[in-house]
Amino acid sequence: MEKRPMAHGLMSSMILSLALAIGLARKISIFVPLVLINGIIDIYAFNYLRLKVTKLNLKDLILLVILFIPYIIMLKLNNFYLIMPISLLILYLIFSFKKKFVLSNIIGSTFIASLSLIWLLMISNINVEQFLIILSWIIFTLTLSVIVEYKLPFRKIDKVSTIGYPLIIISLGIAITYLLGYYDLILLYTFPISALILSGEKLRNVKEIKKIGKIGMYSSLSFILIGIMLYNLFLTPINLNIIFIN
Repeated sequence: MEKRPMAHGLMSSMILSLALAIGLARKISIFVPLVLINGIIDIYAFNYLRLKVTKLNLKDLILLVILFIPYIIMLKLNNFYLIMPISLLILYLIFSFKKKFVLSNIIGSTFIASLSLIWLLMISNINVEQFLIILSWIIFTLTLSVIVEYKLPFRKIDKVSTIGYPLIIISLGIAITYLLGYYDLILLYTFPISALILSGEKLRNVKEIKKIGKIGMYSSLSFILIGIMLYNLFLTPINLNIIFIN
């Protein structure tokens, strides 16, 4: 994973989870700023640790333990929604240690997107609408990651694989959203589908990677903006009362 996409991926996931909680919750607890501070620390720490995942020293392991403390304290570890991020983290570590760099990059970026679930759980319970928005965000991130890996000139990934595997996952996401009756949220899947259609050919020059990073950042922020608007305008009445939970 490139450093910049990793950072903006973490930041985008935080914006999404906090906006879903703050923009819609009837009560906003004091945990919100605590989660925000914790998330900002994680953004910098994860950018540092992911570069050393296969050769962590004692100092790195101590830092890792410290980073996990807020999650252990604030999360209910038996929550169903934790299955996805924990599974993605395990897969990321497995592929990293096996030096399967393409898979570790894709799964790592997808894990970062799934942090939206964890950060939101640290603030409040997750409802179905919030989960479906975050699910589409995770699938969009996975799609972008696959496209980035494909477009790198030194990766041996064919066009069929680039379109085929994400398209299956996108179809599953659409099916889940449709079956649960949240038809408006299917609109969010136009983002990953459009990304596949516009993926183009492989890059000829490695220097063009920065351009892909900028496109990914702008498309991610556009996705989050529209996702939040859908949630606020069509799914749940807006309530801006900000009070602490007793």
